[in-house]
Amino acid sequence: MAKAAVAAVPAPGAAEGAEAPKSKKKLIIIIVAAVLLLAGGGGAAWFFLMKPKAEAGHEEAPAKVEHKGPPAFTIMDPFVVNLAEPDNGRYLQIGITYELTDAKAAEALKTYTPIIRSRILIVLSGKTVNDLSTIEGKQKLMDELVDLARVTVHGDGKDPTNGVRDVHFSSFVIQ
Repeated sequence: MAKAAVAAVPAPGAAEGAEAPKSKKKLIIIIVAAVLLLAGGGGAAWFFLMKPKAEAGHEEAPAKVEHKGPPAFTIMDPFVVNLAEPDNGRYLQIGITYELTDAKAAEALKTYTPIIRSRILIVLSGKTVNDLSTIEGKQKLMDELVDLARVTVHGDGKDPTNGVRDVHFSSFVIQ
């Protein structure tokens, strides 16, 4: 009978060895869960705290304004300019049409037409045949003309394009 009592009671070292692996697994799981929870909370805090700065325009470009409805067009009188060539014998004849968001933007552009024409003449007279003979050169000129009109026309401040959508060439002759 004494042997049965001894067999029923486990040895002190054996009991600790059996419990140790379970407690280590639980501890590792708790630590991993805590680290993931803290990382997720930190990421969420960063996202929500940095979002107001981005909305205020500190990190992102202004939002593009979508314009609904058909565009309005303003046809400029044709331009004829001497190109910036060493022999001064080359000239450019070009027809320009601005594409605008609506009739209100067209009226605003017409108000500033003398200033825009003067600036267009300066831009065009600084070009060479090599600048304008490639598609990339013509596209660069179009971008310059759109930017020129957008800077010149004073809009309401809500639309960064000031109503100017694009520019189109109705004629383009280099002689």
